[in-house]
Amino acid sequence: MVIVRKAHLKDAPVIKSLLAQLGYDQDVASIEKKISEFDQNHDQYILVAEYQQQIAGFLSLSMIPQLALQGDFARIAYLCVDEKLRGQKVGQTLLAYAEDIAKERGCDRLELHSSDHRKQAHQFYLAQDYEDSPKYFRKFLK
Repeated sequence: MVIVRKAHLKDAPVIKSLLAQLGYDQDVASIEKKISEFDQNHDQYILVAEYQQQIAGFLSLSMIPQLALQGDFARIAYLCVDEKLRGQKVGQTLLAYAEDIAKERGCDRLELHSSDHRKQAHQFYLAQDYEDSPKYFRKFLK
């Protein structure tokens, strides 16, 4: 059984290792700082999924207000399930939990971005009834 909860500071080392699986190298202190910041902001969530009494994955979720439409929307910035524990419904459980939060918060949709090279992730999201919406622009600020 998968249990989802908000991340605690003590979860930072495991989140660090999960981020590394995605190709992001962060130090534990930076992750602890983000967990604290998210905890103070009611529009931000870092969720962890526990499976067999260990953290098996995490997800970060943000509520974003819309001006032109009635409902707000939610965005998943990161979702990672430990590569050794994939196939155990951890990702589906995290997504369902995030969707419930978004609905409770009055959001009319949930969005996420996934890099083009993450083909397995794309198949996973499509299987969870997400639609491919390929246009995405970004600019790195220096």
